[in-house]
Amino acid sequence: MGIIDKTTYTLTCQHCDTKEVSSVLDKGSNWSGSSWQSGTTFELFDTTWNGGQKQEPTLEKATCKKCKNPATFQKQ
Repeated sequence: MGIIDKTTYTLTCQHCDTKEVSSVLDKGSNWSGSSWQSGTTFELFDTTWNGGQKQEPTLEKATCKKCKNPATFQKQ
């Protein structure tokens, strides 16, 4: 089983200048097809995800654990 695709998220808290990067992976093979993770875990942010499995997950909400303010994100 290998990595077929990945989406990288960069989360930033404008209030306390916290920044973190993590990726969501689509794993699979020629025999089993692909399966997206249900999201990714961030150490510095609480996140809420939608999707996974056959559909690429999307980040619905991100909050800084340190100051509890909403985070901005970039998807690559």
